[in-house]
Amino acid sequence: MEDLQSIAYGFVDDVFVVLHRGDAIDERDWGMFVSEARFSRKLPMMLIVPGRAMPDVSQRYDLIELHEKHHMKVAVLSDSKAVLRVVTALKWAGVEAKGFAVDDLDGTLAFLERRHLWARVSSALGPYLERSWLPDPSLLHSERESLLSSDGH
Repeated sequence: MEDLQSIAYGFVDDVFVVLHRGDAIDERDWGMFVSEARFSRKLPMMLIVPGRAMPDVSQRYDLIELHEKHHMKVAVLSDSKAVLRVVTALKWAGVEAKGFAVDDLDGTLAFLERRHLWARVSSALGPYLERSWLPDPSLLHSERESLLSSDGH
C-alpha cells in the first residue's frame, strides 16, 4: 500500500483498495491516487474505505472517469449514512456500486466476487481501521488451496 498523509491505496490482487485517513483528503494525495489508478493496466474492482472523509463532488467525478476507463465495480465500506450519497451518485453515472457497513467484509467481497481474497483484504485493511475480522477458516483454507494450485503444487 502507498501510504500518504490523508490516503492510502494499493492493489490487493486485482482489487484496488483506497483508504481515506482523517477528516479531509488532501488534493495532492487524491491526485496521486487518481494518477496511479488511471494509468493502471487493469482495474476491475475498487474498494473505497472513506472513514470520516467521504469523496466530494469532484472526487466522485474522478471515480466516474476511472469507471469509464476501467469499467470497474466499486464497493464502499463505511458506517456513515453519507455513504448512500456517494453510492447513489456513482450509480446515477452508470457505475456498478454498492455500500456496505464496516463489519460486512464478507458481503463486500461477495459483491466484488472476490471472497477468496478475504484473508488478504482483511490483513490490508486491519491496521488502518484498527480492527480485525474473525477469520473464517473455510475461506482461509480455500485461499491457501488456490495459492498452492496456482504455484503448481
